[in-house]
Amino acid sequence: MPTNSNKTELEKRTYDEDNRRMFMKKMVALFGATTAAAVLSGCSVPVAEQFAAQRSNPPKDGNLFSEQELTVLYSLCETILPKTDTPSAVEVGCHEFVPHQLLHCHSKQQQDDCIHIINTVDLLATREFAKSFVLLQPQQQQQLLVDFETNSMSTDSEKDQFRFLKALIVFGYFTSEVGVTKALNYQPIPGGFIGAIPANAETKSWSPQAYY
Repeated sequence: MPTNSNKTELEKRTYDEDNRRMFMKKMVALFGATTAAAVLSGCSVPVAEQFAAQRSNPPKDGNLFSEQELTVLYSLCETILPKTDTPSAVEVGCHEFVPHQLLHCHSKQQQDDCIHIINTVDLLATREFAKSFVLLQPQQQQQLLVDFETNSMSTDSEKDQFRFLKALIVFGYFTSEVGVTKALNYQPIPGGFIGAIPANAETKSWSPQAYY
């Protein structure tokens, strides 16, 4: 017969798995099934959890990106998830999360795709504004990314590559402690059932304790 402590641990594992499934469904809703499956495939979730746990002393991975590419990635993270009433993607380390996740969970082709799209965005900024993406004003950076993802400035393949990179950044943010406890509506332990909760445009999504 299981002890109370064993039962509690079993309930916690079940709760965490339920929330992982909910998170995956939200990723599918945001980015589509193909992109979400690519980001969340294989060992992605446990590797992301490991990175979040080691955030204060991140592992030293190989150099996937050049110094310039890392600088552009830094700016992309800041543009995609800027600081509001919660920290930005850069503040939670998404610019470090992306290469870590790519090296540990994704194929050489996916790594090359991310390198390509980072350089493509930077080249496009130079063509449109005569300066690197990192030197643009925030409004220019935002508009460039919107145009890149939605119109003829990019091919369908490049749009897919950009969505994959963006999904990685978002995944990194919402598997960080800050993303879970501040950007989402944090529930530290499973609570009782509440059938209806008032909501408005500012109501946050729910998150579990385990940072997915």
